[in-house]
Formats: sequence, C-alpha cells, structure tokens
Amino acid sequence: MPQENSPLKNPWFKLSLLLLAFAASSIVLMHLWFPSITELAWGGILVAWVLLVVFRLSKIVSRKWNKYVARKFIHFLTGGLVAVIAPYIFKVPTIPVLGALFMAVVTVAPRLWKRDLDWFQIKNNFGDTWFCLSFALLFLTFWYIDKWIAVTAALFMAVGDGITGIVRNRVYRRHVKGFWGSVAMLIVSVIIGVIYKGIIGVLTAVIATIVERIPLIDDNITVPLVSAGLMYLLLILLA
Repeated sequence: MPQENSPLKNPWFKLSLLLLAFAASSIVLMHLWFPSITELAWGGILVAWVLLVVFRLSKIVSRKWNKYVARKFIHFLTGGLVAVIAPYIFKVPTIPVLGALFMAVVTVAPRLWKRDLDWFQIKNNFGDTWFCLSFALLFLTFWYIDKWIAVTAALFMAVGDGITGIVRNRVYRRHVKGFWGSVAMLIVSVIIGVIYKGIIGVLTAVIATIVERIPLIDDNITVPLVSAGLMYLLLILLA
C-alpha cells in the first residue's frame, strides 16, 4: 500500500504520469505515421466536436432524461461518428488513436480529484475510459490489417450497445441488462455487420450480443476486442 505521503496519492502526480504517457504515445505515433496537414485539421475539428458533445450537449440530454441515456448519446456522437468517418478522412491511424487516448485522459482526470463528470459518469464505473482505450487499440492494431474490422467492432459497442442502453432505459427504467435491450443490440449489430463485413459481420454480431450480457468484465472492453479478434480469426479461417 502507498505511504500516506506517497506521490501516488497526489492527484497532480497521477495526472502528470497520464500526460507523460500520452506525450510519449504521441511522439511514437507521430514518428511512425506522421499525419498530413489535412488530417491534423480534421483531428482538431473532431476533438472540438467530441469535447462539445461530452461537456455541453450530453448535459442537456442528461437533464432531459438521465445520465445513462447521456452516456449512450456520447457513444453515438463520439466513438460512433469517428469510427464511421475515420477511414475516409485519415490515411494513417495516428489521429484516431491519439484522439481516443486524449479522451481517455479527459475522462480519467476529474476522477483523480473524486469529481466525476456526474451528468454521465457512474461512480466506480470506468466504462467511458475503457471504451476510449479499446477504440485506440482497435484502430492501432487493425488499421493496416483490415481497418473495417476496427470500424465494425467499434460500432458494435458505440451504436449496438448504445441502442441497447436506450431500449433498456425505456423498457426497464433503470440501468439493467435485459432481454429487449439485447434484441435491440442484435438487430442493430447485424445491420452494422452486414454493411461492413458481410456474413462474418453477422456471425460476430451474434457473439458480440452474447458477450455484452456477460458481467465479469466491462463490456466496453469485451465487446469491441472480442468482436475484432473473432472477425480476424474468421477471415483467416475462411480465406
């Protein structure tokens, strides 16, 4: 256990470590795949949009409905939107990956002072941060293998699980995993799977829906990563 006066108990020290890790990641990625001026401009626009959604628009949604709906609203208009357009506006994975890592820092930083962004964050639930990290890992890993695997897996979480939350909130009026939410996720995920990966996408959509119901590990980790891994495996087996 850290000593009472240990730097590890100092939130500013923890934030410094996070920023140092982000800076190191930025240097490495910029060295490997330096983006064009156009890509940098798009990155600035998308970061501004994501911050607007998180710190302004989601507050309006939270006041009108609740924080659970606000979380899904953020899923749709941040990770979901970026996943859809990224392959068309970026030639290298640097900006999507760094943008996701930046938002991971943004979602963690307030918690260091025990000041959750309470219009959408749930105490001791780091799903929003895990989603950012999963998004970064997907696009870093699969960009030069098959970027549509990353897109599909990210959309299973951002949109498939997002619509699940909306339906569950409407039907059950509380944060709970239920049958009708899973039906909604399956339908939406199958559509996403067909569009981006055909029959492999459909098969993976079914597995993603099953995995989302498993409570042992945060579904913001399991759904995108299991989906991506399964699609990659199926592509190899069926090649």
